[in-house]
Amino acid sequence: MTASSRLSEYTARTPIRVEFYTRSYHASGDIEVARWHVADVMNDKVRPFLLMENSVREPLGPAPQVGGEALARATEYLQLAKAAVVLAIPHDNPQHALARQQYLAALYEERAQVEAIVIVPPFELRGTIHLRRAFQIKNALEELPNEFIPITDMEAVYIPDARLKINAEFAVVNRPLAEMFALVDEGPMKKIARGFRSS
Repeated sequence: MTASSRLSEYTARTPIRVEFYTRSYHASGDIEVARWHVADVMNDKVRPFLLMENSVREPLGPAPQVGGEALARATEYLQLAKAAVVLAIPHDNPQHALARQQYLAALYEERAQVEAIVIVPPFELRGTIHLRRAFQIKNALEELPNEFIPITDMEAVYIPDARLKINAEFAVVNRPLAEMFALVDEGPMKKIARGFRSS
């Protein structure tokens, strides 16, 4: 493999299905990502919006209906403001399995894994964040470099109805939207089941 083809492999952008949660809506659609690096796309300040293809959006909470019709809507293209995103969860896809595995392996090679508790109404999230060097809690909170933080083994509870939970092996959280953000130096959280569920 030549240097140019290796560079092309690492910079080529391919579509990946991602779920997004805002304070009011749940939306999913295909966005273009290089090497499964969803956090990089979210942290790109040059583009404050995401363009999704084959998207579906619906209000959060119990399924409301208007005139007997559910409010879920499909749209070929949907523009979403990154600043409004609370949580982004990329879907597994066999086409991206190797890139996903390499990305997660790199996260787990970081020297410090710390439990994070994030309050971003209407969600309370718990999961593991991965820090690049030895740290003190105060310094880590002050120095987390990006707005969108990768988090693994994540569980999000929908505060208005705690029976509704979202679990994912990997997600990206919007730190500036958080009303509270805590790190607990007790090692990584235990593995949790993935997916959306109602208790």
